[in-house]
Amino acid sequence: MRKLTILVLGLAMGACNNSSQPTTQHQATASADSVLYSDIIRPITDSLQQFPQNHALYYRRALLLFNTHPDMAQKDFEQAAKLDSANTDYWAGAGEAALVAGNHQTAAHLFSRALQTAPNYPYLQYKLATAMVENKQYTSADSLADLLAKSGEGADQAFYLKARIAEDHKDTVSTVRYLTQAIAVAGDHPEYDALMELADLLSVQKQKDAVQYYVQAWKLDSTNAEPLYFAGRFQERMAQQEAAIASYRKSIISDPNFEASYMALGDIYRNHKNWKEAYTFYNLAAKAAPTDALAYYQRALCQENLGKKEMALEDYIKASSFKKDFTEAKAAIKRLSK
Repeated sequence: MRKLTILVLGLAMGACNNSSQPTTQHQATASADSVLYSDIIRPITDSLQQFPQNHALYYRRALLLFNTHPDMAQKDFEQAAKLDSANTDYWAGAGEAALVAGNHQTAAHLFSRALQTAPNYPYLQYKLATAMVENKQYTSADSLADLLAKSGEGADQAFYLKARIAEDHKDTVSTVRYLTQAIAVAGDHPEYDALMELADLLSVQKQKDAVQYYVQAWKLDSTNAEPLYFAGRFQERMAQQEAAIASYRKSIISDPNFEASYMALGDIYRNHKNWKEAYTFYNLAAKAAPTDALAYYQRALCQENLGKKEMALEDYIKASSFKKDFTEAKAAIKRLSK
């Protein structure tokens, strides 16, 4: 399958440009100028002043802007597309930027333009359908999903789209069915989000198959502790404590800095009043996340029950300093300060 250049960027956006404060025309212009004349981007901006009809320069600048300023990238992609309207990458890049920036209706239009240059291209059909789903154009998106399902390349994405539509309609049964089909069709390369979403839904339903999908998600990247952590949480709810402990420990091997698993193990031992073992894991949690008030509070609780009241007091004070309204920590400080 031919890869569009924009695909290598990923969708690492976020809301870095969103602001709750109104922006004046002058501020917007000043902000744009500061970005376009930054060290990395300035050479291309300077070149565009000399060659304003060079579509490749607009495209190069758009690629550089994409991850941090998708709205500005979208404008450059669109300008490149206006100058070379037959270039699929330009329209697709504009669609990607619009989708990431939350301009879903515009994204749908831009992906439609991209498809005019590359009809029946599964990737573009998937992206267009995605934009339609985000824009709540479910009937049109479902029709595109049907087309994708018939193609060898886009079948898994088709079922994922159908799952998204079913989820938006709060049809959990259909969501589970479509996600299961998407994962099965994908073979050795399922989508991480699809695996995690399916596992979460099965977890809520207390279906034991949830664990296998969490584990499958972990196998996609064995340094990612999150899937095994959630597997452990599910196993705890199912009263499978030993299995949960094993999952948490394995997640820590995957990522020694994954604080949530240390806290979960600490909680298990604390609930059994095994204060020494609980302290070990809360201590590791505090080291992994040195500003987490709860980790210090739980470590202090263990120290207090182990008879180490001075050390406990120090940790209660730390917990209170990191969370100003931590009433339990304040009460503990008052209790131990008598």
